[in-house]
Formats: sequence, structure tokens, C-alpha cells
Amino acid sequence: LGPMKLEPKPPKASVARKHRRSLKVEKVKPEELEDTVSKEKTETEKTIAKMFDVLKINKKVRLENLVLNRISFAQTVENLFALSFLVKDGRVVIAVDDNGSHYVSPRNAPAASLITSRKVVYSHFIFRFDFNDWK
Repeated sequence: LGPMKLEPKPPKASVARKHRRSLKVEKVKPEELEDTVSKEKTETEKTIAKMFDVLKINKKVRLENLVLNRISFAQTVENLFALSFLVKDGRVVIAVDDNGSHYVSPRNAPAASLITSRKVVYSHFIFRFDFNDWK
């Protein structure tokens, strides 16, 4: 084992620890503010809900009948924006028939386990729509 050194070592610096409170102390629940309790839906969320309700009633709807508002271009763009969320989440499917017409149909969103296992793969597309197309 070898010779032992008998030199004195400097003392270790002690660290003061905070004392834990006893478990008998009652836990205080802070009051919730009124502003944080009621979350109001945004206009986009309301539009998405209305659009999906229309699709639940009418199982197959032409894309232009669902999205197009002949009076307001801005409302048409908002409808297209809401539809994009439904497509992204897998809640609706857009199909093209033999005549080239686009139809929107509702469907159940895939389960999270299918998405994580990559059995369900999302595909993206680009939809070109401007003011001249609206006219």
C-alpha cells in the first residue's frame, strides 16, 4: 500500500443549506384573474368551426362554394386560410374529379400514434389565388 503521509489537510468549507419547511404548512392557491379564465375564440377558430360544421352536414362540397365569397375578397382569403388549417390537421381532404373540379370532404383526423410512427404522411400543395382569380 505504500507509506502514509501524515501531513495535515485544510478543513473543507462547509455550505449552509436552507431548511425545508415542514409539511404541515397549508398550501396557498393564488386567485385566478378573470382575464385568463375566459379564453375567447379567435375569428379564425370560429371560421374553422363553421366550415367544419358545413362539411359535416354536406359530406361533399365544391371548393369554390365553400371558400368563395363573391362580395368580399378579404373574406374569401380568410376562408381559404381556415381551410388550410383543416387540411393541415387532416380533418378534410380535397379531391379532384375527372372534370377537374375540386371537392372538399370531411374525414377523421389520424391518430397521434400513426403520425409519430410515420404510417400517415402529410403532403403539401400550393394554392395560387389572387384578386384577378377572385374577379
